[in-house]
Amino acid sequence: MDTLVAKVPNPKTVRNSWVEDSAGVLTDTASIDQMINAEEANSGVEIAVVTLPTIGSYVPKDFAVALFNHWKIGKKGKDNGILILHVIDQRRIEIETGYGMEGDLPDVTVKRIIDTYTIPSFKEDNFQKGHADTVSAIITKLNHPELAVEDLVSNTTGTDYAADASAYPSNNDTPNESKRTDEYDYQGKSYSQLTDDEKRILEETVERYNTTSNYFLNDEESRLLNEKFTELEKIEKEESLRNKKYFIFGYLALFVFLNLFQRVVVWFTPSPTAKYHIVHKTDFILFYGIVISPVIIAITLLSLVLDDALFPVSIFLIIGSIIIFFIFWGDLRMRKLMERLQSIRNIPRKCKKCGTTMTKLSEEADNKHLSEGQVSEEIVNSIDYDVWVCPSCHSNAILKFPNINPEYIHKGTSFPKIKSCPECKFETFVCRSSRILSEATYSSSGKVEVKRTCAHCKHSATEYETIPKKQKSSSGGSSGGGGGGGESSG
Repeated sequence: MDTLVAKVPNPKTVRNSWVEDSAGVLTDTASIDQMINAEEANSGVEIAVVTLPTIGSYVPKDFAVALFNHWKIGKKGKDNGILILHVIDQRRIEIETGYGMEGDLPDVTVKRIIDTYTIPSFKEDNFQKGHADTVSAIITKLNHPELAVEDLVSNTTGTDYAADASAYPSNNDTPNESKRTDEYDYQGKSYSQLTDDEKRILEETVERYNTTSNYFLNDEESRLLNEKFTELEKIEKEESLRNKKYFIFGYLALFVFLNLFQRVVVWFTPSPTAKYHIVHKTDFILFYGIVISPVIIAITLLSLVLDDALFPVSIFLIIGSIIIFFIFWGDLRMRKLMERLQSIRNIPRKCKKCGTTMTKLSEEADNKHLSEGQVSEEIVNSIDYDVWVCPSCHSNAILKFPNINPEYIHKGTSFPKIKSCPECKFETFVCRSSRILSEATYSSSGKVEVKRTCAHCKHSATEYETIPKKQKSSSGGSSGGGGGGGESSG
């Protein structure tokens, strides 16, 4: 409720007025302002008039108290404020007074003013007269407490309603000639205690009277209607919580299953090289799927228990936690992944010719079995080679493993710092320098100049890569880059 209360414009701070007609039902707010300003100058009493099209399912009385306290109506130390709140869709009028006004305007007097001046005009759809007469009656009563309520405003058309404010006209008669005869006594029950027949009667009454501008629900019907809204909100919240629980457990179960499935596949895959590539392609994504799961759970649960003001703060803290995780534990996870990949690479292998268990050579020893281009690839860290030698038949196997964490020239692009050389075909074509010639925008692509030199054959070239247009969708920035022709210089 506090969030909705805070959204109601305060006319005093916005335009130095006492009237906020958000519902647009008043035709002359200036005349009401004039009366209130005169009374404030005379006695210091502050009166605010507010019309709202809706406050959702909140109880108007509670909303009036919250709005009164939020605006701090009345002079400090005197508590001499008055709030008149009119909620259109619930057809309710509430008058909230400060503690300093209770002696001059007790609840019984306020109720009689509403019954005598407010409701009769409202039933005739004359909201301007209803509010003007209500303000006038309150001011007159404050200055002339000896007057009877019926004599506070002259020429009123509503005095016939003073005797019985709960009497309402029927659909077929004029407002002043008949009363509602089909009121049902709910005997103070709460909505959850009503029988099915009583709920049906309430629904029919609401449909008949709350959709016709000349009628207002009585206090009992309004109370039950608000309780119904509250109960429906509770059911909706419980259903939302249940669905989010299913989502949370489903999300966790999915990633746990995928992690277990990956390990089973790796276990039954006979080739160590195939094992390596399976883990290389999937482990990092699956791990962070598990890591982010608690974050998703926290956000989902916080969305149910925090109000609109605190929820963004919680999101900020959670995002900060993710950043801290990547800073302090991201490198650790990368090392763990590399250790797992290395353990897979060290799995003993059988010679394809004689079946003897082969021996893996050290990094220094395996260079003797590699070509100069392959050695250059290891030097620039684009490819790592393992060499296995059979002690029986002396045959060897050279296995190729790409760098698991390649670097890129510019963030948000797929321009690798090292790529395949167009001349020697080794992964040794290294970026020596680059500069952005034109930035990418939402309407046009950009261009990057990249100067490369091969670490093996020394071929050099200047290439022009295309930066894709920026994307306006919420799915994030674009990735991938176009290739460009090069101006060969060697």
